[in-house]
Amino acid sequence: MAGMLDGIKVLDFSTNAAGPTAGGMMTDYGAYVVKIERPRTGADERAFGVQVENGKSLLSAWFNRGKKSVTMDLKDPEAVELIKRMVADFDVLIENNRPGVMKKLGLDYETLHAINPRLVYCSLSAFGQTGPYAKKPGYDILAQAMSGMMDVTGEKNGPPMKHGTTLGDYFGGVNAYTSIVTALLYQQRTGIGQHIDVSLLQGLIYLNSNVDYMNVGQFITRGGNHHPSLTPYGLFQGKNGQSIVIGAVNPKMWAILCNVMGQPELIDNPRYDTLQKRNEVREEVIEIVESWLRGFDDVVQAQKLLDEAGVPCCKVYDARDVLADPHIRGENYYVEVETPSDVKQPTYLARGCNAKFSETPGSIKPGPALGEHNHEVLEQYGLTPEQVDALEARWEGR
Repeated sequence: MAGMLDGIKVLDFSTNAAGPTAGGMMTDYGAYVVKIERPRTGADERAFGVQVENGKSLLSAWFNRGKKSVTMDLKDPEAVELIKRMVADFDVLIENNRPGVMKKLGLDYETLHAINPRLVYCSLSAFGQTGPYAKKPGYDILAQAMSGMMDVTGEKNGPPMKHGTTLGDYFGGVNAYTSIVTALLYQQRTGIGQHIDVSLLQGLIYLNSNVDYMNVGQFITRGGNHHPSLTPYGLFQGKNGQSIVIGAVNPKMWAILCNVMGQPELIDNPRYDTLQKRNEVREEVIEIVESWLRGFDDVVQAQKLLDEAGVPCCKVYDARDVLADPHIRGENYYVEVETPSDVKQPTYLARGCNAKFSETPGSIKPGPALGEHNHEVLEQYGLTPEQVDALEARWEGR
């Protein structure tokens, strides 16, 4: 079945997580993506995450799924000239070098736009391409800190806390993907490409809904596991350290929750009968719910009652729970994928596509071995097999 992005050709110079995520998503929906990597060591993410068989990274296999791996020494003018020859044939370029690096290489947007005016050129960085911090080195955790996300995460009387996953990088990759596809739509309509500036910091500020409260003079900080303006909405403790997430913020759900707890008198109690009033006495409401939960030896018993009544709730899953859940596995949120050709282990468990499409579903494809497609790709641009071999030998220092 044809993918939605069939015919779209992408040059991916990115490393680490955000850029490779965007390029990987392009392949999920049919794009042809050529990953340009350093000879011998490859892109940085080849050393990241879970490693098997002498350092082969499964995280890299997922980031670079479906891509063609081509190794080049971009400090060699011959490699740069080859890229310029290739770029005339491509729709998209993704890079995440520090601002100014691509210009030094002679591969900046202005230079390549002159060669191919249709090119959509996406630059990812921690702080963007302009402004006082543009050339400041940065990672996901800096974006989390500077966006205010860490300040609103953690216990009320505890220190700020980073997110449990690389939130800035992964959202940065998704943000880049959606931006690229949007620019491609414009390109298809007008024939004009453009430069896209994706900042990890900007992406996390976009996610930080607490900014909205500044309009009414509220500066939200961390408050633990409960929402600052929705009650009850959070993580509630039961017996023996067990816990459950419950959300019952509208009048209907609040009434149902009160009935399930066997306390219908709370529904019309003037102390709790509106969301605003419950917010004002949040600690009381939390204690009412948690007192009820402590009446169960196993919090799953309470969850069953809440589920049957239609109250939004769930257990907090650990990794084993996530993998065992019949809905998650049945809906292919996780999938088994073939490993790269240089890994003996036949498959690995990976995250599935980001969404479902009725007519043109995506698919997670195997990642490439380093330099696996040098001949396949470079011979399309006028090089003979012997010339590709010679460049490989020179760039790898053999």
